[in-house]
Amino acid sequence: MAATSTLTQRPMTTATSAPKTTIYAEPPPSSEATARGAAIYSQFLLLKIYDWWVLGVVSTYAWACSVPQYTLPWFRSNVRKGQHLDIGVGTGYYLAKTDLTGVQVTLADLNQDTLDATKNRLVSEGKVKADETRCLLHDITRPLPASCPKFNSMSLYYLLHCMPGPVPAKTAIFSHLKHNLTPDGVISGASILGKDVQHNLFGRIIMAFGNRNGMFDNRADNAADFDEALREHFWDVETQVRGAIFLWRASKPKV
Repeated sequence: MAATSTLTQRPMTTATSAPKTTIYAEPPPSSEATARGAAIYSQFLLLKIYDWWVLGVVSTYAWACSVPQYTLPWFRSNVRKGQHLDIGVGTGYYLAKTDLTGVQVTLADLNQDTLDATKNRLVSEGKVKADETRCLLHDITRPLPASCPKFNSMSLYYLLHCMPGPVPAKTAIFSHLKHNLTPDGVISGASILGKDVQHNLFGRIIMAFGNRNGMFDNRADNAADFDEALREHFWDVETQVRGAIFLWRASKPKV
């Protein structure tokens, strides 16, 4: 992966049907594994069925962690007024189901399709204003652009298990993300564990398929390693495991 990249600023447009509002952009990721994990979300059909299949059927019956019962309330409780950064936006489900009054949203993803789809959804549902919502086309393994603000909250939901490498490699992102968090800010997320949890037959099938096809890289992911890594970068850490899902939040960055 290149150590540096040239960031270009693109003009914002106000078209309501498909606003292209990427204000920061960089070249595609040089890691083939990282790019492969993100590419699946370019498929139009997947974006259409993601909420029903991944956040509904799979989360409930494969991971034994209902999104409406556990993951969504966890997300809502960790969004702060002010600047919020959502990393790995998916379809924007969590933001769309959250009160965003007083929240200025920045969306960050490797994939332009998901950025556009998520922003369109949030604007069409009246959750955000098009001209106040920023999109960041970015590989999160790299530091955020210097022009990004400090964020009051950040979210990384169903992202870490898609990132390549062992837990220490995935959690290296906190070494730079913590510098973009306000002193009283909070960062939270949810990830699928592969180790030290009991997967049912459905879960084992999804795990095998996801890891074989490069959508996941989480066979060795475990709660203890994640907890240790979070405590390396933050003073205040809270974690819990629901089924096969690791829920976490951290604040008071060690900077």
